[in-house]
Amino acid sequence: MDDEGHLLGAAAAPVLADVCGARQPDGDVTGEIFVDEVELNTTVCADGEELAAALGGLRRWLTANGARPMAVGVHPDAPFGAAQMASSARYDGILREMAGLFRTPTAALQIHVALPDTQTAMLAYRGLRNRLCLLRALSASSPFWHGQDSGLASARSAITRSYPRTTVPPALRSWEEYISTTERIVRAAAIPDYTYVWWDLRPQPRLGTLEVRVMDTQTSLSRVAGLAAMVQGLTRHTVEDPDAVDLPDDVLAANDYRAYRYGLDTAVVDVDGVIRPLREVAVRTLAEVRGALAPDGLDRPLDVVESMLLGLSEPDRQRDLCRQHGMPALLDDLVTRTTTQDG
Repeated sequence: MDDEGHLLGAAAAPVLADVCGARQPDGDVTGEIFVDEVELNTTVCADGEELAAALGGLRRWLTANGARPMAVGVHPDAPFGAAQMASSARYDGILREMAGLFRTPTAALQIHVALPDTQTAMLAYRGLRNRLCLLRALSASSPFWHGQDSGLASARSAITRSYPRTTVPPALRSWEEYISTTERIVRAAAIPDYTYVWWDLRPQPRLGTLEVRVMDTQTSLSRVAGLAAMVQGLTRHTVEDPDAVDLPDDVLAANDYRAYRYGLDTAVVDVDGVIRPLREVAVRTLAEVRGALAPDGLDRPLDVVESMLLGLSEPDRQRDLCRQHGMPALLDDLVTRTTTQDG
């Protein structure tokens, strides 16, 4: 960002040249398809608190080396269509396919969970898939786009829904079904390999992980810790107590839209097929997650999630700030919170 919190555009290139590629104790910083965006990749972490500490270390390193980061799902007032794009063999192919779909940078909190084998991975996939709308709603924090209130809790989610193969993950009950499905998509879409299949939740065979891609990036490190704990605990819970059913794709799509439109203030189809308020689902799920993590002492970050259920939502906090003090105050707030210890 510049001194006023706006995207640097082409001027970001020399800044990123200085910070990208250098391995740090907490992980590494890499460029992205947008010139003025970076990806922070932490080292492998044991729990949510360790993850937030590593991410905080990378943010501090960025600021110490001349960058001014803003952790937000969509830059609140970036002009429509003004994004500057980077070039590489992979990015150039993606840009050709996307045509004009890339309108503004978006940023996600993507969390990988390691699983011991493919059978366990698919049990976790099925359980997380049924609950993605809760993670979407909890993390929703991008109400503004192009200087206007989008009316959504997560404008990032609406933007990425326009991209090909960025969809609700399909119902899959075995590793063999995952392989055959991705191979079919690769052939039909004429794409190089499975890494171009961008479901909201996807196995990563190269890493031995499940990758949760549904969440907006978070300004607050404590919320990063809490959401990471939710993913870790949900994975444990759904492996130890597998779901009996897989919610249909169209039901999950409806749940997902409600989550990124309204955040937690909506109702969704629960895992048993009953429509319930999402906050009620969240309270029960939080108890299940706490039960899965507490025996190993990993549940402390969930206190933040509990406070998120009781307090003002992040989209409403941003709206209130912008209404009272204007967009410049919101931009300054997001940068300041990104570069402080907790945010």
